[in-house]
Amino acid sequence: MYDTLLELCKEKKMSFFKPARYVDFIPAKLSEGKVWYVYFYVRNPDTGKFKRFRTKLERFRTKKEKREAARSIIAHIDEKLALGWNPIYEDTAPNSSCLMSDALDAFLKIKGREMEENSMRSYRSYVKILSGWLQKKGAADKMVVSSFSKALAIEFLDDVEREGKVSFRTFNNYILFYRTLFNWMQEKGYVSANPFSDMKKKPKRLTHKIRRIFNDTELAVLFRYLHDKNRIYLVICLLCYCCLMRPKEIALLKCSDIDVDRQLVHIRSEIAKNDNESYRTIPDSMMPYIRELDLSNPEYFLFAAHKDYDFSPGTRQVCSRKIAKYWSDHIRPALGFDKELQFYSLKDTGVTNMVGSGVPISFVQQQADHSSISMTAIYLGKQQAKANEALKEVDIIK
Repeated sequence: MYDTLLELCKEKKMSFFKPARYVDFIPAKLSEGKVWYVYFYVRNPDTGKFKRFRTKLERFRTKKEKREAARSIIAHIDEKLALGWNPIYEDTAPNSSCLMSDALDAFLKIKGREMEENSMRSYRSYVKILSGWLQKKGAADKMVVSSFSKALAIEFLDDVEREGKVSFRTFNNYILFYRTLFNWMQEKGYVSANPFSDMKKKPKRLTHKIRRIFNDTELAVLFRYLHDKNRIYLVICLLCYCCLMRPKEIALLKCSDIDVDRQLVHIRSEIAKNDNESYRTIPDSMMPYIRELDLSNPEYFLFAAHKDYDFSPGTRQVCSRKIAKYWSDHIRPALGFDKELQFYSLKDTGVTNMVGSGVPISFVQQQADHSSISMTAIYLGKQQAKANEALKEVDIIK
């Protein structure tokens, strides 16, 4: 019977957790006496007891005016109560009666002034997913913020996991974002508690990155293919592999950031992940491809957004996701690479191969812009297991 009721709720786009009349609230009524007022009751979630609220009609003179005003007030209060509004929250969350849609719009508007465009793109996507889910529940336009309970948060994540077919890592990212969103709502007085605060993330053993380094044959096949098919994208790949740059940093480079004479790439502080200015050395073997680029306009983005997958310099910044999309949609299928060979595998491989070829680890740390040598040393563990020849010769057995 429970399953049947649940399916019926879903068919009618009803939320299974909407407040029930006479259980969570008692609808508003008019009291006509010496003092005319509209009153209603809501259950206090902390005590489980009902608390009465009333609105006086003193500013209306005639009985007709009072009754007309009361009908309007009662309809408005009952609608809000049915959508989950609870005035008890208003002491700790004065904006709890605001519409969820308005609160989400306010969040995006404020964050839009604080965050970079790449981050905002993700924020808008997550907000759109939540709004779309509420739309399916039939509550997108009228739901007030306080009605989004922990039970609804659980239901939402269950639906996302079941219907969205998301990975474990993506699922954890959902939790982190919506926890951030409702922390902001709590700070701004929309909610008194964060419904996502106690949600448990998937364990690390399930969220390990599915990414491996290239072997020598795969690298040779990749570079030969791009040499013939797309030499600009080859430079993008070499900046990741040889200069150990992140996709976002590559996407934000300008022509003026390339110093051909000194063989340096300038990573400006405003585009760096850690906000620190740095320089990357361009290896001799990479310079012929760098010299092919049109660097004549210093203010152009080195890799710009054009139609299709033309990455030549221009005025419009390319999105780092487009770099990854070209890899997944074109490079990987064309060369038969498995999903574990991702674009960012190039940086992992570059660090590993540099250390393995004898480059001092401190130099590799500088090129990768790692905060410590221990971070760079992590990549040593990604190499194929091989006994150390020097250690083979050690004789410490007495």
